[in-house]
Amino acid sequence: MTNEEFKILAAKCQDGTATEAEKEAFNKVYRLLAARHTRWDTGLMGDEETVKSKLYSSITAKIVSTQRYGRIRRPYMCAAAAVALAFLAVGFYRFIHEPTRLKQVAHNKTNDLKPGENKATLTLANGQKIVLTKNLVGRLSRQGNVNVSMNVNGSIAYTTTADGQTQNAGTTYNTLTTKKGEQFPLILADGTQVMLDAASSITFPVAFTGKKRMISIKGQAYFKVVHNEHQPFEVLVKGQTIRDVGTEFNINAYDDEGVVKTTLLEGSVKVAKAGESVILTPGQQSQVTDNNNAITVIKNADISSAVAWKNGLFQYNNASIQEVMRQISRWYNVDIEYEGTIPQRQFSGKMQRDLKASQVLDLLSFTRIHFKIEGKKIIVTP
Repeated sequence: MTNEEFKILAAKCQDGTATEAEKEAFNKVYRLLAARHTRWDTGLMGDEETVKSKLYSSITAKIVSTQRYGRIRRPYMCAAAAVALAFLAVGFYRFIHEPTRLKQVAHNKTNDLKPGENKATLTLANGQKIVLTKNLVGRLSRQGNVNVSMNVNGSIAYTTTADGQTQNAGTTYNTLTTKKGEQFPLILADGTQVMLDAASSITFPVAFTGKKRMISIKGQAYFKVVHNEHQPFEVLVKGQTIRDVGTEFNINAYDDEGVVKTTLLEGSVKVAKAGESVILTPGQQSQVTDNNNAITVIKNADISSAVAWKNGLFQYNNASIQEVMRQISRWYNVDIEYEGTIPQRQFSGKMQRDLKASQVLDLLSFTRIHFKIEGKKIIVTP
């Protein structure tokens, strides 16, 4: 949808000349907003008319500052819907005379997929596997002088026992693995907090001994490291070493993304590969492609998008449909299939990750791209 088309449609909504199909499309988005299918600041919440008015203010500000569409002067339900359209920045899907589309929505809701959950598998050094769920609380294992326990807040924690009578477990390694549709929090023996995203794994010592604290990961993980200048924390991932200098950072290293992204929130980290290294400062992101050892530094990285998954959100900034669907595939444990020539679209905005798949696809369908759920597969068509 072009800027001019948007202005024309917005004007129709204001002066009452919008067709029933156009109103239906706008009202549909408003209902999605009202059901919190997209997130807005809690400061905007209140009675319905207040919400509409403030949403209107948000969209007009966004149009003026980023889209240059011109100013809309009166708050309507369609203005609230326009917030979602501009917020997603993916255009407007026309519902005019499309019974096939309506049947598809009904089909998606019948064949729905639940969002991911806090679940993982812990593999102990002896090969024993423990399936971790939110209802599992208490001590799970004792390895050397370290207890492995599930906290009441749902995280797994490694703590050294007080007696110290058993052998040291520093050379004993465990692995925490998530499948598609799973994520899990972990507290390492040094107090470092880790959140493991879907389809990921982390291998770590039960206790940290020696001059370094070394762990390795696959997929995506968020770290809040407890700093110890005498025992630096290092993450090994795809030939890279990310060394902490007391910090919070996110690593995205999925095989199907083709690039390892290390995003720094606080402190500093040293990223090294094949003899090259860089020091990141807060707000920066390093990128290393799978087929190249060169380290590229993005100085003003999109931090909020990089860690949105940890905060319970899908968040995009000019992402392709392929990138969006890779995230959906991992979170809903579903395969993605493309049919026909899919239009190029750029997605920006955010949605909650606790939605069912049909609700997410319903929002994405406003891009003139169609989605259909069949069992454990989502089919994407023009």
